[in-house]
Amino acid sequence: MTKDKGQITIILGLGNPLMGDDGLGIVAVERLAEMDLPDGVAVMDGGTGGLTLLHLMEGARRVIFVDAVEMGRAPGHIACFDLGRAEVAEQAALSLHHSGLPQILALARELGPLPKVILCGVQPAGVAPGMGLSPPVAAALPELLELIRRCI
Repeated sequence: MTKDKGQITIILGLGNPLMGDDGLGIVAVERLAEMDLPDGVAVMDGGTGGLTLLHLMEGARRVIFVDAVEMGRAPGHIACFDLGRAEVAEQAALSLHHSGLPQILALARELGPLPKVILCGVQPAGVAPGMGLSPPVAAALPELLELIRRCI
């Protein structure tokens, strides 16, 4: 990439495609990688998160996480959260992963300035062993991708 690292927007898909709707983030970034995105946007598979995310976020101006998000809503519901807001950053249960996205972000804050961080997600219908997204989550994917493109 030829852009200054400080100008990069990184889109990180989180999830496990072997666990049904938990694979949403990975499917989304695969689709985004096929699209014509502006210069300075990098799309990456963040797997199931963890400390690796610190390295992947390094040098970014903005990070957009894409994940299945437990919101207590109907399957397929889409929402984005500004994780820079204190009330959202305190919530430990947004991401479905044991890596604890809020804890990772707290550690990143201790290590240096945190980029603008957004979490875009879809309420899963179910997370269980199996390949593919449920019908309501798959149906939400085009709208989610458009929302992410607007966030860029």
